[in-house]
Amino acid sequence: MAVKMYKYMVTIHEMDKILYDSQRQGRISFYLTNTGEEAAQIGSAAGIHDDDLMYGQYREAGSLLYRGFSIEKFMHQCYGNAKDIGGGKQMPIHYGSSEHHFVTISSPLATQLPQAVGSAYAFKREKNGRIVLVYFGEGAASEGDAHAAMNMASTLKCPVIFFCRNNGYAISTPTTEQYGGDGIGGKGIGYGIHVIR
Repeated sequence: MAVKMYKYMVTIHEMDKILYDSQRQGRISFYLTNTGEEAAQIGSAAGIHDDDLMYGQYREAGSLLYRGFSIEKFMHQCYGNAKDIGGGKQMPIHYGSSEHHFVTISSPLATQLPQAVGSAYAFKREKNGRIVLVYFGEGAASEGDAHAAMNMASTLKCPVIFFCRNNGYAISTPTTEQYGGDGIGGKGIGYGIHVIR
């Protein structure tokens, strides 16, 4: 398993270089790299079952790669060609695959959070043993959807993992200007959610 994880970390890094250069050359319209977050993505995907559901934000290509989404499918999606699962109708890096239990990424920050909790609540009611892993950044944690989702997850005891990636900036706003307290971890505790940093 460790070799597979390392292989995918290197693969996603190399894919980033190619697609970042493609975006800079005007071949694709949009691209965000996964640089520095490869291990978090792949490690988290490796830690759950293949039929557990994942909701991404922008930097979770490694999670999808780990699940078996091919490099060719990434390329089709980013270039928006006819072989893309979405028929080239989605913005680059807005990946999704029902086959891999990965819900299509949506641009507005934090909208995936209440959707993920809703899915987790459905899993709880079905008693199917599945969980939901939802990724977001610390900037998305300041959106109202994040607070509604955390409150709902806590009060309904939903099987959901909130995976917050704090890279120090919400686009261009540093964390120090975004939070007056101990960051997003303190907010989770306030909702009664178990927090690991």
